[in-house]
Amino acid sequence: MKIFQIFMFNLFNRNKKVTEKLYAQNLELSVKNKTLSLLEKLYQTSVLTLSPEQEAGEITDAIRKSLNLELVGIFEFKKETDSLKPLVFSKSDRLVKILRKLGFLFRDIIIKDIASHQLFRKVVYEKQDNLTSNIEEIWKELVTFEHLREVKKESHLNTMMLYPLIIDGEIFGVLLLGFNRDYQSLNDFEKASIKSFVNVIALLLDKAYLYKNLQDSYQVTKQAYAVEKKAKEDLENLDKTKNEFMLVTQHHLRTPLTSMMGYMDLIESGAYGKLPKKIEPIIHKFGASSQDLIKIVNEFLDASQFQLGKKVIVCQPDINIELILRNIVMELAIQSKEKGLYLDFEKPSTTIPLIEADPSKLQVALTNIIDNAIKYTKEGGIDVKIEVRDGNVQIMIKDTGIGMEKGDLDSIFNTLFSRSQEAKKANATGSGIGLYLSAKIIQAHNGKIWVESEGIGKGSAFYINLPIKQDKKSVNTNSNKF
Repeated sequence: MKIFQIFMFNLFNRNKKVTEKLYAQNLELSVKNKTLSLLEKLYQTSVLTLSPEQEAGEITDAIRKSLNLELVGIFEFKKETDSLKPLVFSKSDRLVKILRKLGFLFRDIIIKDIASHQLFRKVVYEKQDNLTSNIEEIWKELVTFEHLREVKKESHLNTMMLYPLIIDGEIFGVLLLGFNRDYQSLNDFEKASIKSFVNVIALLLDKAYLYKNLQDSYQVTKQAYAVEKKAKEDLENLDKTKNEFMLVTQHHLRTPLTSMMGYMDLIESGAYGKLPKKIEPIIHKFGASSQDLIKIVNEFLDASQFQLGKKVIVCQPDINIELILRNIVMELAIQSKEKGLYLDFEKPSTTIPLIEADPSKLQVALTNIIDNAIKYTKEGGIDVKIEVRDGNVQIMIKDTGIGMEKGDLDSIFNTLFSRSQEAKKANATGSGIGLYLSAKIIQAHNGKIWVESEGIGKGSAFYINLPIKQDKKSVNTNSNKF
């Protein structure tokens, strides 16, 4: 009896440890997912030409929504008056509600005498991060104690974190983050992620001020050419920094994700003991989420390398493109069947030659296009066809999906994160990376990709031409419908 009790006790402890480890890994994965989402949103703002107020508005909204904060604000530091002037604030719904009730706005309050302000002096003059759990320390003597206490109570503002915004060693503003939890509850990855974004935010705002200064300079100076040249250099440096930041961030994300998948395989194989039945579906969901994140990170990494002009494609001789296409259709057949769609692969009427290509990257490109066709088709299905035409291997992927307007036919390939309005309605979570990356891969093979559609609701047909080398061998394979 005693041995049985010891066995049951050890078994309980082992299951408890596995559960705790899974919870910790799931929490870390959630944080990384939010970080990647915020990175994408910040990247989107970097390609826009906005005023400082508009840029700050995009940034604060993106941070607040991605990190689930109550308040995100940006102050401009006015050195001549030693004051912080509010530029923009993004607020949660409950914070907006209580401020309306009390009848005041944070954006109307200028904070003066920073050199003697106990909280802001460290941020502005010592250029160090600072935090407080007492909202009164920020707006002391500017808002009544009763109002601030009610704001904190109703909006759940527990921790206010302050970061200096610095460009070329000079501080030009302060970023304020209002959390509805204590600082101690943030894990190390969250803290590191927030700090890494501060420099990017400073660069984005500096770009916005640069554009504003350019517009003003053209009106008051004859040295417009010199200003424009410097602006171009600054923007090129900004673009370089942005791309390097993306690459470093994605590498740091991909490594732990791959490690997590390895641990997942060990857990599922029973290396840490037999899994309780209640945990098995959680493990499967966790694995699927991790796999999706790895795919997103890889897409970001490849897209960034294309933007940096790096070599992404490594071609090999004698690649059977028909076989690659057939395998993709087989892999996606289950997905299409679950949606009640057909996915047909038409047997080619002639032998399809072998080509010189990068098989793994070509598989990514073709998978993205067929997967998109399935996602944006509600009824009917997708026809896939391959043939030899005008010295090329031509692939057609035709669907009965949402279709496109003429204005969207080119932009979906040429712009990162570009998605039509109909696509956003059909699938709100799409990233807008897949077709851009597919086009880059096809073009790197000296190929051509285009899309045709008769309009919204009338389906789309994607065409891909890949060049044939005449001296290559050919192969004839049997094709079927799946």
